[in-house]
Formats: sequence, structure tokens, C-alpha cells
Amino acid sequence: MDTRALMELNLERWNAKDQAGWCGLFTEDATLTAPGGVSGSGPETVTMFYRLWQEAFPDNRCRIVRLVDGGDNGAVEAVFEGTHTDTLRAPGGDVPATGRRVSVPFVNIVEVAGDRYRSFGLYFDQVEMLTQLGLAAAPAG
Repeated sequence: MDTRALMELNLERWNAKDQAGWCGLFTEDATLTAPGGVSGSGPETVTMFYRLWQEAFPDNRCRIVRLVDGGDNGAVEAVFEGTHTDTLRAPGGDVPATGRRVSVPFVNIVEVAGDRYRSFGLYFDQVEMLTQLGLAAAPAG
């Protein structure tokens, strides 16, 4: 499987709420990093990340904007959309459900080994997320 196909399968399984299938896309020692202090390697980190977002935003979906296949490396630009109906249990602290809907752009930068992720970096604007949740004031201007 090429990098593009892996990134497409990643979001397909995410949107299907297929935890075992999504987590199975990572090598046993894969590293995962994301805003808010999410960082680690191995199946426990991957499972924690999956549950963190799927439990807090159970109706979420990710929509691909653009994919870049660079061989063993790739990038996807996408949008995360969902309703915050349960506690977001982030490493930096719990965020109680707000009932608010979000639409937040994000980027994944990945490295693959064979047909699985070796490295998975997620980047998104935390202030934008908090603003949409009603937990931060919108910037003036």
C-alpha cells in the first residue's frame, strides 16, 4: 500500500468509528504527537489518542482537503467536524462537554514503514478549537 492509500484508509477507518482497524494502521513502536501535550509511542498512545477524540466528539467526521504522497512520508490537510458532547480528557486537563459544534482544520505529517505508520504528527490551531467551543474569546480584528 502506498502512503496516499494509507492516509485515505486512516480517515476512512476513523470516520467509520473502527478503533481496532484505525489503531492497526500503526507499527508497534509508532510515535504519535499532537497539540496539548499528547506525545508517546506504541499501542497505548495510539489508543488513548483515538478514544480522546472519539469519546468527546462521538459524531465527528474528518474531511480530506488535500493529500501529499512523498514516498515514505506524506501529509494530509483535512477538517475535523463534530459536536462536543462528552468530556475531552486531554493530558493538559479535562474539558467538560460544551454541546458546541466545531469545524477545525488540521494537518497530519506522517512517516510510513511498509503499510503502517511509523510516525504520526497532528497539527491544529488550539485557540481556534477553544474559540469554537466557547472557551476562548475570538481574536479582535
